[in-house]
Amino acid sequence: MTRSSRKYSNYLVAVIVLIFSVSCKHNTIKPDRAFYYWRNGFSLSNKDVAYLKDGGVTKLYLHFFDVGWNAEYQRVIPVDEIKIDSNADNMFQYIPVVYIANKALEETAFDSIDKLSRHINAEIKHVAEVHKIIYKELQFDCDWTDGTQKKYFKILSYFHKELKKSGIILSSTIRLHQVKYAEKTGIPPVDRGMLMFYNMGKINAIAGYNSIYNERDANNYASYVKTYALPLDVALPVFGWAVCIHDGKVTGLIEKAVDADFADTALFMSGGKGIFVSRKAFFLHGRYFMKSDSVKMERISPDICEDAAANINKYLTNEKRTVSLFDYDSLYLSTYEKKDLEKIFALSN
Repeated sequence: MTRSSRKYSNYLVAVIVLIFSVSCKHNTIKPDRAFYYWRNGFSLSNKDVAYLKDGGVTKLYLHFFDVGWNAEYQRVIPVDEIKIDSNADNMFQYIPVVYIANKALEETAFDSIDKLSRHINAEIKHVAEVHKIIYKELQFDCDWTDGTQKKYFKILSYFHKELKKSGIILSSTIRLHQVKYAEKTGIPPVDRGMLMFYNMGKINAIAGYNSIYNERDANNYASYVKTYALPLDVALPVFGWAVCIHDGKVTGLIEKAVDADFADTALFMSGGKGIFVSRKAFFLHGRYFMKSDSVKMERISPDICEDAAANINKYLTNEKRTVSLFDYDSLYLSTYEKKDLEKIFALSN
């Protein structure tokens, strides 16, 4: 081998080593671990704190309140404001989340959006002050439409300017259809997006079909994630619900439902594949069931959540992010052991 060829060979090895070392660095970037807490009453028991800490969770996204439209008073008002236990653990980083209903935006004139933004800001500060929450990030949740996009983005622009003064990050939830059709739906003026990697299919009466997460529907959207013009955090599902069906058509959902809710054999018989069929007419969970109506259970097991984590990770860039599970509820998390959480978060590296 000539001197020049040896020199080139050494150079090539150095380049390969450098590339490999950079690649390894990217692969060792661990995400911040988080949960959404989507209930009005926030209280953590010692058992809750231990579960979260044991799972390496450092952040909790707290649903502060909704911005809704009150038809009786013909005005936009805060709805379902959170009530926080004064004994809540302070070792987590709390991120306020405010949900904005499209109806509230539709009923607000564009010229009044700045005024609405100031009212929302005042309410956020009030809730945070009452409960002694100091936040480094604020998040808005809105499934905006073509008709409400400009109003919602104007609210975000107001907050982006205000929060920048204090170095607070502004984020917005991002639905999958908003990623795939970003050119039409627009990119919100925020620092980060929280990709909600669930609720991706049409809710239907087909047995065995899961509208919360299924790989077929996920693959119709996931490839667009890598070209989205915002750094993305990710929210994965750990929840479930019951789909109510009458005469083959979906009539509604029962949230926070589990199989045990339909275990009374005097009321239901098994229809297989997570289906329960009513034996007679009766009221349950505030709903009227006729004879032969059915409910279809849709839930996210640890295995399904792991599949979702592995799937979306293929399309995410190698950067620091937060991976959050939606949402913290012992009703469903009783089936998630520490090893399950570890695997889900590890797949999101």
